[in-house]
Amino acid sequence: MAERLKSPPPQRDTKTPKLKTPPGATDTHFHLYGPGKRFPYHPDAPLLVEDSTLDDMLKLHNTLGIERGVIVHSVVQGNTYEYLLHALSREPERLRGIALPAPNITDRELEILTNTGVVGARFAYRANPEINTEIIARTHEFGWHPQFWFRGPDEAAEWRDTMLASPGNFVIDHMGWQPAELGIDSPGFRTVLDCIDTGRCWVKLSGPMRFSQEPRPPYSDTHPFAKTLIEHNPDRVMWGSDWPHPDHFEEMPNDGDLLDLLLDWAPDEALRKKILVDNPAELFGF
Repeated sequence: MAERLKSPPPQRDTKTPKLKTPPGATDTHFHLYGPGKRFPYHPDAPLLVEDSTLDDMLKLHNTLGIERGVIVHSVVQGNTYEYLLHALSREPERLRGIALPAPNITDRELEILTNTGVVGARFAYRANPEINTEIIARTHEFGWHPQFWFRGPDEAAEWRDTMLASPGNFVIDHMGWQPAELGIDSPGFRTVLDCIDTGRCWVKLSGPMRFSQEPRPPYSDTHPFAKTLIEHNPDRVMWGSDWPHPDHFEEMPNDGDLLDLLLDWAPDEALRKKILVDNPAELFGF
């Protein structure tokens, strides 16, 4: 077996942000890893990530002024749910979860996940370029929404029609992850706007470092993407940290700086409350 890549660790000395968050502020996109001895990686995981546990996340959120959060199942964990169930059981009021369901997941498993706080199914192009529409239909019966992670114009075009055909609400990760150098008029970002314009699509204002050409915050070339999404539908955008930034091999951002990007993206305090509190509460049921 080839040696797996090791993802760099996040910055652990989180800055206190300039932004003063409102009560109920929510981080709608982060991952948890480990402790590895209790929750080992999937044997076929594409990379290794340093332990970034529930307790680490709670410390981070306390520094940022975040009171609620949404755990996003990572491809590193495959289709195992133990770590997710553990975290949701410890913090049932504070946390919700997004799972990567196995194709053969049973209704009983879906019921257990739902009762523990899972509210969505993640579809990652990197894990499987074929969207399992049967899983979308089955999880919809449990009140879940699909969450789509794709990158670049070709993947956006390939998934466009299936996303738009989703029943009920659906979510797009990382502002649609279109290379910043292509600009907001690119076909890939146009797909994201077509989705958010339906009123059923929610887009996460997360991961600007993923598609920026700049090595560190403020990632100014991504600001037009965030601002355009906010202008198109301020009721359908949410903030996410993407902590601990797995698979990011450039300079690691400080999460205090990432939260402070909202001061530029959404200068109005009432608008930031929508993004941080009201919109996530509506979608995730806080």
